[in-house]
Amino acid sequence: MPNEPQSIVLGEAILDMVRGTLTRDGEVLGLRSKPFRLLCELARQADRVVPRAELLDAVWPDVIVTDASLTQAVYDIRKALKDDEGRLLRTVARRGFMLCPTRHVEGPPRAALQAPPRIALLPWANRTGDPRFGPMLEGLVEEITAGLARFQNLTVVARHSAFAAAADPNMQLPEIGAKLRADYLVDGSARLDQDRLVLALSLNDVRSDVAIWGESFVLDGTGWLTLQDLVPRRIAQRLSLTVEEASRRESLRRSPAELSAFDHLSRGRALMRSVRSGPCEEAHAHFTAAIEADPTLGVAHSYLGLVEITAYDFFQAPLEVKEHARNEGLRGVQLSPEDSRCQGLLSLFHTCLAEFEPAEEAARRAVALNPCDADALHHLASVLLSRGRPQECLDWLDRAKDINPLWPEYYDLVHAMGLLHLDRHEEAARLLSRITQRSAHHEIWLAASYAMAGDVAQARRHAEHTHLRHSA
Repeated sequence: MPNEPQSIVLGEAILDMVRGTLTRDGEVLGLRSKPFRLLCELARQADRVVPRAELLDAVWPDVIVTDASLTQAVYDIRKALKDDEGRLLRTVARRGFMLCPTRHVEGPPRAALQAPPRIALLPWANRTGDPRFGPMLEGLVEEITAGLARFQNLTVVARHSAFAAAADPNMQLPEIGAKLRADYLVDGSARLDQDRLVLALSLNDVRSDVAIWGESFVLDGTGWLTLQDLVPRRIAQRLSLTVEEASRRESLRRSPAELSAFDHLSRGRALMRSVRSGPCEEAHAHFTAAIEADPTLGVAHSYLGLVEITAYDFFQAPLEVKEHARNEGLRGVQLSPEDSRCQGLLSLFHTCLAEFEPAEEAARRAVALNPCDADALHHLASVLLSRGRPQECLDWLDRAKDINPLWPEYYDLVHAMGLLHLDRHEEAARLLSRITQRSAHHEIWLAASYAMAGDVAQARRHAEHTHLRHSA
């Protein structure tokens, strides 16, 4: 495959295709996420007229938008490039747009210019024997496609493109994947088992033609009502995490010099999931490298703040560490305002500083941006607990656990503290005792739970563990 340009010169500006930046005189130009994504798509096909429909599919795969959105994004790009006359970004009447760089700079092959993984959901086979289920299944795929598109760690192919590519029954998955330029394909089927609807899904790696994830969802009785709510959100959550983990494992085959900002981010996030308290220098190094590779990647700033505050067990962090984490979170939101992860982590940083009003505002924004993101719901539950509303906290946490049945253990700490506020001490103790990686913070709450439940011996034992863990 021929080499692609590492960067292109656009008048006085430079678009760096590896670092993901648009600069002028060394300064990063402010360009919102959709216009920047449009500029990158045009740059990948520089000197070619790209049809409007193709651009809408690539940049707005998750929603139905009008040409007005594309026109506004083009206007924003021209304003950033000082291209009022449209010489760099040309409009070709009744056809589309063409980017005409001033100069190309040759660079590494496409493999080094990695973008987030590209995924497509194919039509599901209706094996119920009842054609009336067909429209319902199409609607379900559309709901999951829209839900997946809310995760900023994926590029999601629009439903109509995925369905059109899969229309030929003779095409195999690798051929469909190549046609859609997809890294992963999701296919599935539906069948009836007595009065229950069984959905069987699989996630396929196009490059290896191997199914890397599969799961069945059984719906009966009131479960049918979840078709438009819980099931699509749960599936979107699982697919997002599975694809990110698969991409991380694939990146392990590359040398450190070949890692992209996305690779570093994925590796850092995986390390954060495995170490919930204490310092994690390796994760810190990956987030720092992600920012160096792409200074506009807002979520890398947010996770850099998270890894720093986690080293001190969150609320126990010194004031200057909390404030620095909040500043990184604010930077993340500034760069990526539509990323629910940035908003959710900013909520956490505000909460640690007892800034509860902006914390709740950021948490609710995170949920609004991505109701399929269980962590966003968890952040909102945490804020509500801190604001003295434990029942609301538990309600939101129940939703988070419904979306992600394989929830991480830190959900249980918030759950247990909510139970304590409601004087449900024994339930809180049972929940906390199941946490396998307990910090001194966990032991304090576990001792308190047993004490309030009247079990003095257990309370004393865990109080002693608190002292031992703190000393360590």
